[in-house]
Amino acid sequence: MKTVHRVIMALLIISLLAGITWVMYSAGTYYLATIQERPRLAQHKLWKPGGVFGHGLGIIGGSGMIIMFIYSLRKRIRRFRRWGRLQTWLNYHIFLGIAGPILVTFHTAFKFGGLVSVSYWSMVAVALSGFIGRYIYTKIPRRVSGKELTLQEFEERDHEMKENLKREFNISGETMRLIDKITGAEKIQRRGLLGIFTILSLDMVDWFAQRKLFKQITTSTSIPESQLKAFRRLLKKRVKTARQIAFWKAAHDLFHYWHVIHKPFAYTMIIIMIIHVITAITFGYTWIL
Repeated sequence: MKTVHRVIMALLIISLLAGITWVMYSAGTYYLATIQERPRLAQHKLWKPGGVFGHGLGIIGGSGMIIMFIYSLRKRIRRFRRWGRLQTWLNYHIFLGIAGPILVTFHTAFKFGGLVSVSYWSMVAVALSGFIGRYIYTKIPRRVSGKELTLQEFEERDHEMKENLKREFNISGETMRLIDKITGAEKIQRRGLLGIFTILSLDMVDWFAQRKLFKQITTSTSIPESQLKAFRRLLKKRVKTARQIAFWKAAHDLFHYWHVIHKPFAYTMIIIMIIHVITAITFGYTWIL
């Protein structure tokens, strides 16, 4: 099923990119024209917010934003917890959280005003905060099922990785201290909530730092070439684990604060979107139905 979901996700991403390309090609210069010029353009009838294509994009994008909330039901309602891995649901949730705002933006024809603008900017806030939430989420270790690991369980895993590095690759105590230093764990833990910026900066330069460390270790030890790939993989995992443990409490606190910010924007977006849809239908804007 994991492979199936990857294929589905790839097809969805390709479809989204193809759709964006088609919209930009078909609409031509319509979105670049001023509000005053648009009614005189041939594309106006199709691409205005109430047009066949413009309205359709709004319906598809808005529907995606509503479907996105199924993830919250899957996470909170016990009966739904058997319905696939939480991580898989999260991936679809994130895709809809990206695709929906893009399509809705085309629906608005880049014209923002009135009460609907509150819903639109709330949607943008939800999408942007979603990226931040996703990043924090990855810093909280979980099982394959999506259930969160306890700190003790994770520390045991970290200890096991250390022992594996020493036993399988004959890593000395001095080299282990060097690995611990590159993780930046002490600095992350010392900065508390601000440690998120430390992890972010470390993640950005990780490839260079770990490559340098890997080269330094392999030149000073006698690791067989056949085991280098396994060593690199375990080293990378060890660095990531050390950072997650150091950021454990701060990650949970940040995730709590993130929910406090994320949820009100999400609820505001949905409520005003529903009002917008009801108003549009009341005034006869029913698309092609």
